[in-house]
Amino acid sequence: MKMILGRLTLAAGLMLGMSHAAYAQFAVIDAANLAQNIITAAKAVKTEIYQDSNIVYQYQMMANQLLQATNLDPSAMKAQYDQITGDISKYTQLKSTLTDMYGDLNEGSQWINHVQTLISRSGKSNSQWFSDMATLYNQRDNEATRLFQTGNDVMVHAQTLAKRRQELQSQMSLTPTQQATAEMTTHYLDIVSSQMSDLLQMTAGKQQQDAQKQSVANEDDRNRSAAAKSFLDQQDAERASYGF
Repeated sequence: MKMILGRLTLAAGLMLGMSHAAYAQFAVIDAANLAQNIITAAKAVKTEIYQDSNIVYQYQMMANQLLQATNLDPSAMKAQYDQITGDISKYTQLKSTLTDMYGDLNEGSQWINHVQTLISRSGKSNSQWFSDMATLYNQRDNEATRLFQTGNDVMVHAQTLAKRRQELQSQMSLTPTQQATAEMTTHYLDIVSSQMSDLLQMTAGKQQQDAQKQSVANEDDRNRSAAAKSFLDQQDAERASYGF
């Protein structure tokens, strides 16, 4: 999981520092392989969801049995009930996070399959197709922009959910089976994250362009503001010299 978050940080750095010339050395993703890895990761997440759903059901049964029990110490019963309901709440949050992640992975799978279809229809190699799309993207082609932004959004949201999943699991005591399942899911998510990070490289050129343009615009605004202030100060000085 640390590797996943590390790649997100690295990709963010690439967004700020990558130049147009870097597209010549761009490492093209294997769309078919990525699609399969996303599907595998989604299946692993679905397995976690199934396990967590069963655990929530079992905890709920335990809570109901406590409420129906008699001749128990009230304070001890309340402490145990609070612990069980607290675990239910954590597992429910984890299940919700995993469900959102599963939806994101499915969307990512559909996106990459769409990309693969476009590559096949164009009759170009993966390398040539991505190179052409990167050129269109830098020229602000609407379709290329939408396509890359979709992939970028899916990846970033999946990264956020992966971090949330890790935070929740760190607060819980997982059984050996749950731990093994979680580690396997993390492994597949790490593979997908590694391959999807190339998408951020595709957007890095435009991000750098926008940052440079914004910097130039800000400098122009500062210069205009300084010039206007200087002009007004000069007028005030002239008025003062004439006694106005």
